[in-house]
Amino acid sequence: MDTSYVIGIDIGGTYFRIGAVNTQYEISFLKKCPVRDIFTTDVPLADLERYLKEYLAESALTGKVTAIVIGFPATLNRERTMVLQAPNIRFMERLPVVEWLTAALGIRVLIERDVCLTVLYDIRKYHIPMCEILIGCYFGTGVGNAVCLDHRPLIGSHGTAGELGHIPVLRDREACGCGNRGCMENLAGGKYLAKLCRDVYRDTDISDLFRLHGKEKPLLKFVDAMAVAVATEINILDPDYILIGGGVPNMKNFPRGLLEQRIREHTRKPYPEQDLHLIFTEDEQTKTILGSAYYVEMNR
Repeated sequence: MDTSYVIGIDIGGTYFRIGAVNTQYEISFLKKCPVRDIFTTDVPLADLERYLKEYLAESALTGKVTAIVIGFPATLNRERTMVLQAPNIRFMERLPVVEWLTAALGIRVLIERDVCLTVLYDIRKYHIPMCEILIGCYFGTGVGNAVCLDHRPLIGSHGTAGELGHIPVLRDREACGCGNRGCMENLAGGKYLAKLCRDVYRDTDISDLFRLHGKEKPLLKFVDAMAVAVATEINILDPDYILIGGGVPNMKNFPRGLLEQRIREHTRKPYPEQDLHLIFTEDEQTKTILGSAYYVEMNR
Protein backbone atom coordinates (compact mmCIF):
# COMPACT_ATOMS: atom_id res chain seq x y z
CA MET A 1 0.00 0.00 0.00
CA ASP A 2 1.19 3.53 -0.84
CA THR A 3 2.26 5.22 2.40
CA SER A 4 3.17 8.61 0.96
CA TYR A 5 1.70 11.78 2.42
CA VAL A 6 1.07 15.41 1.65
CA ILE A 7 1.52 17.68 4.65
CA GLY A 8 -1.18 20.35 4.74
CA ILE A 9 -0.76 23.44 6.90
CA ASP A 10 -3.35 26.11 7.69
CA ILE A 11 -1.87 29.24 9.27
CA GLY A 12 -4.66 31.42 10.61
CA GLY A 13 -4.71 34.65 12.52
CA THR A 14 -5.09 32.71 15.78
CA TYR A 15 -4.46 29.00 15.22
CA PHE A 16 -1.92 26.86 13.36
CA ARG A 17 -3.21 23.52 12.04
CA ILE A 18 -1.20 20.74 10.43
CA GLY A 19 -1.99 17.23 9.21
CA ALA A 20 -0.69 14.46 6.94
CA VAL A 21 -3.01 13.45 4.09
CA ASN A 22 -2.53 10.03 2.47
CA THR A 23 -3.43 9.00 -1.07
CA GLN A 24 -6.96 8.06 0.10
CA TYR A 25 -7.42 11.63 1.42
CA GLU A 26 -7.42 10.52 5.03
CA ILE A 27 -5.82 12.79 7.65
CA SER A 28 -3.35 11.54 10.23
CA PHE A 29 -1.17 13.26 12.84
CA LEU A 30 -3.52 16.22 13.10
CA LYS A 31 -2.32 18.99 15.41
CA LYS A 32 -3.65 22.40 16.37
CA CYS A 33 -1.94 25.05 18.45
CA PRO A 34 -1.86 28.83 18.81
CA VAL A 35 0.12 30.63 16.10
CA ARG A 36 2.09 32.42 18.81
CA ASP A 37 3.46 29.04 19.99
CA ILE A 38 5.00 28.41 16.56
CA PHE A 39 6.41 31.83 15.76
CA THR A 40 8.41 32.82 18.81
CA THR A 41 11.43 34.70 17.40
CA ASP A 42 12.16 37.49 14.95
CA VAL A 43 12.91 34.93 12.20
CA PRO A 44 9.55 33.29 11.39
CA LEU A 45 10.91 30.96 8.70
CA ALA A 46 13.46 29.55 11.13
CA ASP A 47 10.61 28.98 13.61
CA LEU A 48 8.57 27.20 10.94
CA GLU A 49 11.54 25.10 9.83
CA ARG A 50 12.21 24.00 13.41
CA TYR A 51 8.57 23.07 14.01
CA LEU A 52 8.30 21.08 10.77
CA LYS A 53 11.45 19.09 11.49
CA GLU A 54 10.08 18.22 14.94
CA TYR A 55 6.67 17.32 13.49
CA LEU A 56 8.15 15.03 10.83
CA ALA A 57 10.34 13.28 13.39
CA GLU A 58 7.63 12.86 16.04
CA SER A 59 5.14 11.55 13.47
CA ALA A 60 7.69 9.18 11.86
CA LEU A 61 7.04 10.81 8.51
CA THR A 62 10.63 11.43 7.46
CA GLY A 63 11.07 10.07 3.93
CA LYS A 64 7.32 9.54 3.43
CA VAL A 65 6.27 13.08 2.45
CA THR A 66 5.97 14.02 -1.23
CA ALA A 67 4.99 17.66 -0.68
CA ILE A 68 4.26 20.27 1.95
CA VAL A 69 1.51 22.78 1.19
CA ILE A 70 1.04 25.86 3.35
CA GLY A 71 -2.04 28.06 3.28
CA PHE A 72 -1.36 31.66 4.31
CA PRO A 73 -3.92 34.38 5.15
CA ALA A 74 -1.83 36.71 3.02
CA THR A 75 -1.02 38.03 -0.41
CA LEU A 76 1.59 36.00 -2.30
CA ASN A 77 3.72 36.73 -5.34
CA ARG A 78 2.57 35.49 -8.74
CA GLU A 79 5.14 32.67 -8.74
CA ARG A 80 3.76 31.40 -5.42
CA THR A 81 7.17 31.36 -3.76
CA MET A 82 6.97 34.31 -1.36
CA VAL A 83 4.53 35.72 1.19
CA LEU A 84 4.15 39.44 0.52
CA GLN A 85 1.92 40.73 3.32
CA ALA A 86 -0.67 39.47 5.82
CA PRO A 87 -3.14 42.07 7.12
CA ASN A 88 -3.79 40.26 10.40
CA ILE A 89 -0.33 38.74 11.15
CA ARG A 90 2.26 41.45 11.56
CA PHE A 91 5.44 39.37 11.02
CA MET A 92 4.45 37.94 7.64
CA GLU A 93 6.19 40.39 5.32
CA ARG A 94 8.25 39.38 2.25
CA LEU A 95 9.06 35.85 3.40
CA PRO A 96 10.84 33.59 0.81
CA VAL A 97 9.01 30.53 2.10
CA VAL A 98 9.54 28.07 -0.76
CA GLU A 99 13.26 28.71 -1.17
CA TRP A 100 13.98 28.52 2.56
CA LEU A 101 11.93 25.43 3.42
CA THR A 102 12.85 23.46 0.29
CA ALA A 103 16.53 23.91 1.08
CA ALA A 104 16.04 23.11 4.77
CA LEU A 105 13.79 20.06 4.40
CA GLY A 106 14.61 18.61 0.98
CA ILE A 107 10.87 18.28 0.26
CA ARG A 108 8.75 19.95 -2.40
CA VAL A 109 7.06 23.00 -0.85
CA LEU A 110 4.05 24.82 -2.30
CA ILE A 111 2.30 27.86 -0.88
CA GLU A 112 -1.11 29.33 -1.63
CA ARG A 113 -3.63 31.67 -0.09
CA ASP A 114 -5.54 29.72 2.55
CA VAL A 115 -8.89 30.61 0.99
CA CYS A 116 -7.87 29.02 -2.33
CA LEU A 117 -7.18 25.71 -0.58
CA THR A 118 -10.48 26.00 1.27
CA VAL A 119 -12.46 26.54 -1.91
CA LEU A 120 -10.83 23.51 -3.57
CA TYR A 121 -12.11 21.39 -0.68
CA ASP A 122 -15.61 22.85 -0.88
CA ILE A 123 -15.80 22.28 -4.63
CA ARG A 124 -15.33 18.58 -3.99
CA LYS A 125 -17.47 18.32 -0.89
CA TYR A 126 -20.49 19.98 -2.50
CA HIS A 127 -20.03 18.15 -5.82
CA ILE A 128 -19.89 21.32 -7.87
CA PRO A 129 -19.63 20.49 -11.58
CA MET A 130 -16.93 22.02 -13.76
CA CYS A 131 -17.97 25.59 -14.50
CA GLU A 132 -16.56 28.76 -16.00
CA ILE A 133 -16.65 31.00 -12.91
CA LEU A 134 -17.04 30.18 -9.23
CA ILE A 135 -16.47 32.55 -6.32
CA GLY A 136 -15.85 31.75 -2.67
CA CYS A 137 -16.54 34.38 -0.01
CA TYR A 138 -15.39 33.36 3.45
CA PHE A 139 -16.10 35.65 6.40
CA GLY A 140 -13.82 35.16 9.39
CA THR A 141 -11.58 37.70 11.10
CA GLY A 142 -11.34 39.31 7.67
CA VAL A 143 -12.95 38.53 4.32
CA GLY A 144 -11.33 35.70 2.37
CA ASN A 145 -12.08 35.50 -1.32
CA ALA A 146 -11.21 33.18 -4.18
CA VAL A 147 -12.25 33.51 -7.81
CA CYS A 148 -11.99 30.24 -9.74
CA LEU A 149 -11.97 29.87 -13.52
CA ASP A 150 -12.66 26.27 -14.54
CA HIS A 151 -12.03 25.34 -10.89
CA ARG A 152 -8.55 26.89 -10.85
CA PRO A 153 -7.97 29.89 -8.56
CA LEU A 154 -7.37 33.16 -10.39
CA ILE A 155 -3.91 34.52 -9.53
CA GLY A 156 -3.75 37.93 -11.23
CA SER A 157 -0.92 39.92 -12.77
CA HIS A 158 0.95 40.29 -9.47
CA GLY A 159 -0.47 37.26 -7.67
CA THR A 160 -2.93 39.26 -5.59
CA ALA A 161 -6.30 38.64 -7.28
CA GLY A 162 -9.34 38.04 -5.09
CA GLU A 163 -8.92 40.70 -2.41
CA LEU A 164 -12.64 41.33 -1.90
CA GLY A 165 -12.05 42.36 1.72
CA HIS A 166 -9.93 45.27 0.56
CA ILE A 167 -12.27 46.99 -1.85
CA PRO A 168 -12.60 50.60 -0.67
CA VAL A 169 -15.76 51.80 1.04
CA LEU A 170 -16.82 55.41 0.46
CA ARG A 171 -16.76 57.69 3.52
CA ASP A 172 -15.02 55.10 5.69
CA ARG A 173 -11.51 56.02 6.88
CA GLU A 174 -10.79 53.31 9.44
CA ALA A 175 -7.25 51.93 9.20
CA CYS A 176 -6.91 48.39 7.87
CA GLY A 177 -4.16 45.87 8.56
CA CYS A 178 -3.26 45.93 4.86
CA GLY A 179 -2.03 49.53 5.20
CA ASN A 180 -4.96 51.24 3.49
CA ARG A 181 -7.98 52.94 5.02
CA GLY A 182 -11.66 52.24 4.49
CA CYS A 183 -11.48 48.55 3.49
CA MET A 184 -14.62 46.42 3.28
CA GLU A 185 -13.39 43.83 5.78
CA ASN A 186 -13.44 46.47 8.52
CA LEU A 187 -17.24 46.48 8.11
CA ALA A 188 -17.96 42.92 6.93
CA GLY A 189 -15.37 40.83 8.80
CA GLY A 190 -15.24 39.38 12.28
CA LYS A 191 -13.06 42.28 13.42
CA TYR A 192 -16.22 44.43 13.21
CA LEU A 193 -18.01 42.01 15.54
CA ALA A 194 -15.10 42.14 17.98
CA LYS A 195 -15.33 45.92 17.92
CA LEU A 196 -19.07 45.75 18.69
CA CYS A 197 -18.27 43.61 21.74
CA ARG A 198 -15.75 46.18 22.91
CA ASP A 199 -17.78 49.32 22.22
CA VAL A 200 -21.50 48.43 22.25
CA TYR A 201 -22.27 44.98 23.68
CA ARG A 202 -19.67 44.86 26.43
CA ASP A 203 -21.43 42.16 28.44
CA THR A 204 -21.97 39.84 25.46
CA ASP A 205 -19.58 37.13 24.33
CA ILE A 206 -18.96 37.34 20.59
CA SER A 207 -20.44 33.85 20.11
CA ASP A 208 -23.80 35.12 21.43
CA LEU A 209 -24.04 38.32 19.40
CA PHE A 210 -26.58 37.07 16.89
CA ARG A 211 -28.57 35.09 19.46
CA LEU A 212 -29.01 38.10 21.72
CA HIS A 213 -28.79 41.09 19.37
CA GLY A 214 -29.32 39.75 15.86
CA LYS A 215 -32.33 41.97 15.14
CA GLU A 216 -30.69 45.18 16.32
CA LYS A 217 -29.34 47.84 13.97
CA PRO A 218 -25.57 47.23 14.43
CA LEU A 219 -25.91 43.55 13.51
CA LEU A 220 -28.33 44.22 10.65
CA LYS A 221 -25.85 46.77 9.29
CA PHE A 222 -23.11 44.15 9.50
CA VAL A 223 -25.11 41.54 7.58
CA ASP A 224 -25.88 44.12 4.90
CA ALA A 225 -22.18 44.94 4.57
CA MET A 226 -21.49 41.23 3.99
CA ALA A 227 -24.21 41.19 1.34
CA VAL A 228 -22.80 44.26 -0.41
CA ALA A 229 -19.38 42.61 -0.64
CA VAL A 230 -20.79 39.39 -2.14
CA ALA A 231 -23.18 41.18 -4.50
CA THR A 232 -20.40 43.44 -5.76
CA GLU A 233 -18.41 40.45 -6.96
CA ILE A 234 -21.52 38.77 -8.36
CA ASN A 235 -22.41 41.85 -10.38
CA ILE A 236 -18.89 42.04 -11.83
CA LEU A 237 -18.32 38.35 -12.61
CA ASP A 238 -21.79 36.78 -13.08
CA PRO A 239 -20.54 33.50 -11.53
CA ASP A 240 -22.04 30.05 -11.99
CA TYR A 241 -21.76 29.31 -8.26
CA ILE A 242 -21.25 31.37 -5.10
CA LEU A 243 -19.83 29.68 -2.00
CA ILE A 244 -20.34 31.49 1.31
CA GLY A 245 -18.55 30.23 4.39
CA GLY A 246 -16.17 30.96 7.22
CA GLY A 247 -16.62 31.28 10.95
CA VAL A 248 -19.08 34.19 10.84
CA PRO A 249 -21.88 32.59 8.73
CA ASN A 250 -21.53 29.51 10.93
CA MET A 251 -22.01 31.40 14.19
CA LYS A 252 -24.89 30.52 16.49
CA ASN A 253 -28.15 32.05 15.18
CA PHE A 254 -26.47 33.75 12.24
CA PRO A 255 -29.31 34.87 9.87
CA ARG A 256 -28.37 33.08 6.66
CA GLY A 257 -31.82 33.72 5.22
CA LEU A 258 -31.44 37.47 5.75
CA LEU A 259 -27.97 37.46 4.20
CA GLU A 260 -29.27 35.72 1.08
CA GLN A 261 -32.20 38.14 0.91
CA ARG A 262 -29.89 41.14 1.11
CA ILE A 263 -27.49 39.66 -1.46
CA ARG A 264 -30.41 39.29 -3.87
CA GLU A 265 -31.57 42.84 -3.19
CA HIS A 266 -28.12 44.20 -4.11
CA THR A 267 -27.64 41.96 -7.16
CA ARG A 268 -28.38 43.22 -10.70
CA LYS A 269 -31.89 42.46 -12.02
CA PRO A 270 -33.13 40.44 -13.81
CA TYR A 271 -29.85 38.58 -14.18
CA PRO A 272 -27.80 37.33 -12.48
CA GLU A 273 -30.23 37.68 -9.52
CA GLN A 274 -32.87 35.35 -10.98
CA ASP A 275 -30.43 32.47 -11.37
CA LEU A 276 -28.09 32.67 -8.37
CA HIS A 277 -26.60 29.40 -7.13
CA LEU A 278 -25.71 30.21 -3.52
CA ILE A 279 -24.19 27.49 -1.34
CA PHE A 280 -23.53 28.01 2.36
CA THR A 281 -20.57 25.87 3.42
CA GLU A 282 -19.88 24.41 6.83
CA ASP A 283 -16.89 25.56 8.87
CA GLU A 284 -14.62 22.50 9.22
CA GLN A 285 -11.22 22.73 10.86
CA THR A 286 -9.52 20.37 8.41
CA LYS A 287 -10.85 21.66 5.09
CA THR A 288 -7.72 23.68 4.24
CA ILE A 289 -5.52 20.69 5.10
CA LEU A 290 -7.48 18.42 2.76
CA GLY A 291 -7.56 21.19 0.17
CA SER A 292 -3.76 21.09 0.27
CA ALA A 293 -3.79 17.53 -1.08
CA TYR A 294 -6.20 18.54 -3.85
CA TYR A 295 -3.86 21.45 -4.67
CA VAL A 296 -0.92 19.06 -5.15
CA GLU A 297 -3.05 16.89 -7.40
CA MET A 298 -3.96 19.96 -9.48
CA ASN A 299 -0.30 21.01 -9.74
CA ARG A 300 1.42 17.75 -10.61
